[in-house]
Amino acid sequence: MDIRTARPQSRPELVSFGGCRSFLTLLGLVGLTISGCSAPKDKTVDPPQPEITPSVQVGSGAADGFSLIAAQFDQLPGWSGSDPSAALSAFQESCRRIERTSEQAPMSTRAAYNAGTVDDWRAACTAARVSDSSTPQQRRALFETHFRPFKVLAPSDTSSKLTGYFEPMLKVSAVKTLEFDTPIASKPDDIITVDVSEFHGASGEGRIVGKLEGSRLKPYDTRSEISGQPQSAIAWGNAADVFYLQIQGSGRLQFPDGREFRAAYAAHNGQPFVSIAKHLINEGEIEPHQAGIDGVKSWMAKAGHDAAQAAMNVNPRYVWFAAEEIADPEKGPRGAEGVALTPMGSMAVDPSYHAYGVPIFLDTLVPQKPGDWKGEPFQSLVIAQDTGGAIRGAARGDLFFGWGDVAGGRAGSMNHPVDMWVLLPTQLVSQADWAG
Repeated sequence: MDIRTARPQSRPELVSFGGCRSFLTLLGLVGLTISGCSAPKDKTVDPPQPEITPSVQVGSGAADGFSLIAAQFDQLPGWSGSDPSAALSAFQESCRRIERTSEQAPMSTRAAYNAGTVDDWRAACTAARVSDSSTPQQRRALFETHFRPFKVLAPSDTSSKLTGYFEPMLKVSAVKTLEFDTPIASKPDDIITVDVSEFHGASGEGRIVGKLEGSRLKPYDTRSEISGQPQSAIAWGNAADVFYLQIQGSGRLQFPDGREFRAAYAAHNGQPFVSIAKHLINEGEIEPHQAGIDGVKSWMAKAGHDAAQAAMNVNPRYVWFAAEEIADPEKGPRGAEGVALTPMGSMAVDPSYHAYGVPIFLDTLVPQKPGDWKGEPFQSLVIAQDTGGAIRGAARGDLFFGWGDVAGGRAGSMNHPVDMWVLLPTQLVSQADWAG
């Protein structure tokens, strides 16, 4: 029996934006000598997977224990009463990218399951573009016609958790002032990004970031080191606001004259992310219920400049930005897929498990307002369109809540277990030689 594995293709034309949410930092290449780089290593092909039938475990797996289980739409909790409006809007964004891509390009070269090629998604994208989907029932029918759900079973050593993020709105100045004294810095010229998979003998995938010292690539400076250096700024803001802008990865900048621009993610320094909230809790400075943005900012204001800066420096990661026009005020920033994010319709995922553009049904709890730590049932479809440094695992997601204070308050209150179902095109999974 001919069982197809993930198709060995050249790298897709699906260009990663680099992510609002950052990338994997790899160890073991800190002493990489630039003059010693060699030819790219050969690609390997995953072993064949079992034939796909209902209730049969499928999926190759980035870690032991990961699998997909074939399901039916009536097995998805709350599906019949859900409205995938936001998901459809987000999927249409992904389809614009998909339809610009070569038909034979794989949807992902990293995902733990075979998401097929761009050609396998064409029919679903065409339907999303031309179908009459004016009611929740019609929108559900579109996905029911063109997709088949698979339950995500995560490895036992990974968390099943959904958190949230948002796009902050910051009051800023074009020049440094007493109130706005912290630069929203643009990407420096000396930063170097290396795609590890291009180098023979290197272990792992992903990218590392550094700078040249002589002929050797060294880790880039930490936050505390960068903060003491002159930088080119696209705008100036309050220190706490800029710190959280870097955590979120993008934001809307509001100038005194009424102009509004987006600070779009440009790069980060390759250092690991460390949670300031966890640090302050561990130090006894705040209580767990004060771990949201407002609670930490309140502590910073009371603690004073030096103590606040020392706490921020516990997180060595530093993010740089580029100024962009806001083309559509009803859409968010671009995610790692390279398309604009949709509030409550876009989710950050671990790309070593999931392909960008894939619909994922969620069964979880979501806060209805800032401070609603308990949350209300959320059984809804979203699209994988972004990633993040802390988003690691098959059933780990980060839901995009939108922009502004309310979205930020809800995102900061979001931390719940989640069940996930991946939706893959019927055109793909109905092929006799398809295997996950």
